Amino acid sequence: MKIALLALLFAAQADTAYFQQDIAYRIEATLDEGTDVLTARARLDYTNNSPDTLDSLYFHLELNAFRPNSAWARRELEYGERRFQDLGPDDHAFERITAIRVGDTPVRPEYRGAPDSTVVAIALPQPLPPGARTTVMIDWQTRLATEPRRQGRRGRHHDFAQWYPRIAVYDHTGWATRPLLPQGEFYGEYGTFDVTLDVAADQVIGATGVPVEGDPGWAAARAGGPEPWLKRDAYDAPAPQPLGLLDDAPAEGRKRVRWYAEDVHHFAWTANPDYIYEGGRIGDVAVHVLYQPGDTAWDDGVAVEHTKNAIAFFSDLFGPYPWPQITNVHRIEPGGTEFPMMIMDGSASEGLIVHEIAHQWVHGIFGNNEWREGWLDEGFGSFLTNWYFEAKGVPPSMWDSSLEGIRRMERAGQSQPIALESAEFRDPRTYSAMTYTKPSLVFRMLRDYLGEDTFRRALKVFYERKALQHVTEQDLRAAFETAAGEDLDWFFDQWIHTTATLDYRIESARARQEGSEWVATIEVAREGDAWMPVTLQVDGSARRLDSREPRQVVTLRLTERPTQAVLDPDNILLDIQIDNNRAAFEVTGSR
Repeated sequence: MKIALLALLFAAQADTAYFQQDIAYRIEATLDEGTDVLTARARLDYTNNSPDTLDSLYFHLELNAFRPNSAWARRELEYGERRFQDLGPDDHAFERITAIRVGDTPVRPEYRGAPDSTVVAIALPQPLPPGARTTVMIDWQTRLATEPRRQGRRGRHHDFAQWYPRIAVYDHTGWATRPLLPQGEFYGEYGTFDVTLDVAADQVIGATGVPVEGDPGWAAARAGGPEPWLKRDAYDAPAPQPLGLLDDAPAEGRKRVRWYAEDVHHFAWTANPDYIYEGGRIGDVAVHVLYQPGDTAWDDGVAVEHTKNAIAFFSDLFGPYPWPQITNVHRIEPGGTEFPMMIMDGSASEGLIVHEIAHQWVHGIFGNNEWREGWLDEGFGSFLTNWYFEAKGVPPSMWDSSLEGIRRMERAGQSQPIALESAEFRDPRTYSAMTYTKPSLVFRMLRDYLGEDTFRRALKVFYERKALQHVTEQDLRAAFETAAGEDLDWFFDQWIHTTATLDYRIESARARQEGSEWVATIEVAREGDAWMPVTLQVDGSARRLDSREPRQVVTLRLTERPTQAVLDPDNILLDIQIDNNRAAFEVTGSR
């Protein structure tokens, strides 16, 4: 019944005509380092391409998650963490709308999830029918938290990730307005961003987009290597259209940098007067790296090369990187977070950089809803990262720790379905395992089943169909089915939507001699509700078994006496008990 319901759900989604709203932001912002407050104004032009008439618009104010009593802080309390609940008034983040109007009409922001204020609604003065456009003007002030989490400030270093009132996505399911929580990330509308930043003159800036006007500070911060390639002419950017927040010219000791980007679903930026710059290029893509003084792991082009190599690898797998530049920033916080044209990394680790560059495709180019289907980018990205290292010659044993960790959870009955929304996982550990680790192993199984050539074709199909669009599981399934020429519901339904387990074992392995031949008989048993084709290896020869039945008897005729039978010799399957996957042959009477 569950599988039938899934089939109906996906059929309904397939029949829903795809649409994508059009958005265009113009933003002016000025950073006061004395108070660490950013004062800003935005104009949002919003076109309703949906078949529905809209009565309201929703915005994310995600910096309000990093303060006491937010939904994020309250959720962390359930896990025994108090990172943001105990932050004082000078340390917590905020994002406060001070004025908002639609057209010429002032409107009142509504915080329907209070006390959480990470989502705000505004009622439109007039309904917005299909095909119509409206303009929203927003004034706001914002401040980052001293406790970093995908954002943060330390001294004069500011990592502005979620910092502007970000229009929520309206798709075939309606408004995506979940509050920001520790488990799960983002979902954004693709559009154009024209952002002018007013900062201290000595600040070095990295951002989404290209600096079409002003000096980001890279030349003065350059450690060596080529001159920064600004790519000011990458876009046909319109003439500046001031919003009235900033004066005609920057004040003494300050500067302005105007950034422009198209076909992106987020705009992030960072500023730090101590950044050191290194740059490079790969094809027509400019590469910018900004790192902290004294961190020798980043210098001498190391991070530049890691970034370039990752872009080359994923461009070959999917299709070309579509934007004019990539900026790799050494942020305050450990770990990493991805944004279109920009990654914020806590170290120069090749694995971290590669993972975040993978997200330029799986989340940047393919814009999934990370809190609804986080595995589509995090699990996929983890798989792609390991694939990158496989291509470099790292042995397959690098998968072993992930396999064993998931096998332990499966044996203990601790798994939850990968397809759960992020907030539904019981705790952060389970969320991480089911969103990052297990899906990466599922993608590996799929690649092994289809073969690498077919798997690669599927990635090309996915890119050709869905680049720079919102994507769902159904879109990915369809790409794989097109490339494979077969229905793959059996695969996705059991591995993504259930906690079905798999345990193959060799019940017996017997051999007898018949003249000059040996007849080998292997009985294979399957426990659990899941199944996968499994490779049976007898000494040097191998064959793939369908293995849907609980019992299967395999008979082989061999020229030499067999010694050992092994199931899944390459350790690909999520088989929860692998110590019963091999057996020595018992020799029985000869004929």
